Amino acid sequence: MRVKIKRGSKKTKALRGPISMQQVAEHAGVSRSSVSLTLQHHPSIPASTRDRIRAAAQELGYRPNPLVTALMRSRRTVAHASTVRASLGFLTADAPTDRWRDATTHRNFYAAATSRAVERGFSLEEFSASDPLMRPERLIDLLKARGIHGILVAPLTGQKNTLPIDATDFSVVGLGTSVQVPEIDRVADDHFYAAQLAYTQAHALGYRRIGFALAADVSRRLEHRWLSGYLVAQQQKSPRPGIPVFMPETREELPLGLNTWIARHRVDAVIFALRDKNKMSCAPIGTGLISLSVHDNDLVAGIRQDEFRIGAEAIDLLIEKLQRWETGSPRGPRLQLVRGVWCSGLSAPGAGRKRQALLPKK
Repeated sequence: MRVKIKRGSKKTKALRGPISMQQVAEHAGVSRSSVSLTLQHHPSIPASTRDRIRAAAQELGYRPNPLVTALMRSRRTVAHASTVRASLGFLTADAPTDRWRDATTHRNFYAAATSRAVERGFSLEEFSASDPLMRPERLIDLLKARGIHGILVAPLTGQKNTLPIDATDFSVVGLGTSVQVPEIDRVADDHFYAAQLAYTQAHALGYRRIGFALAADVSRRLEHRWLSGYLVAQQQKSPRPGIPVFMPETREELPLGLNTWIARHRVDAVIFALRDKNKMSCAPIGTGLISLSVHDNDLVAGIRQDEFRIGAEAIDLLIEKLQRWETGSPRGPRLQLVRGVWCSGLSAPGAGRKRQALLPKK
């Protein structure tokens, strides 16, 4: 950044790098302490002086370092210095506002992120962008008032792909790939690798007619990474024309044509882009079932995403951005991928063998 500042009628040389509080003071013709008090909204500074200082700060592009701000706040609160932490925001967009807790994956993200934030000397505060009583502008003001300059965005719901607030003045990292507008840094499961690994493991179990079932809206949301991984693996293992992907528009439609598709293409194992045992169990008992999102102690075979590592690495990336004071949309947004692992399960016992029922008999 190259900025020219003036002091009174005298011009000074152009400066490079972040603008300091002292430079703002010189530009406004006041003391550094007056700038500091103004930025703290201290009533001792006259309104006209505050306006002049804020105008100077805006003109020069001054931005306070959030980590230094938190440190100074803790020093001013001597009696509680050992417990004061800089805060990060955890932004959700579910309606109702606490529905995200119903998803094990999202709970794991949050638990890991909270733990890593504390390890790094931060706290993680939850905010909802879907609260009907909280307009986006008011939410931004609230975040700034609490000294929060870094936001971790939880996976958006449904087909939402747009960040629900203007995060120009914040450092932002998204969990998963759901936020696509604006472009932000994200940390997510390596879906391409996961689909390839699932296919390879199914092939090792003796399955040869391995199909893939996923909803089109889910595939678009994940930028077709699962689909791409499956198609590449299929081509590598079976050079002849492969099995067409079963892709209805939504996951609710998956059970409707599933068995017809299985019978038509003689599918002996299905890789699902979901973990819904009800929908998966619609397949014939002799068909192996594999999920790309399983948890520990599942009966279902498939890929266990490393959700705790994803949450922790997202916090590390967010703090790294804060330390460099990277705000808004980066010029080259990063997608940091974390690989999952294969987990055996009774839903895919091997070719020619009937699987165990996934649901208790009624």
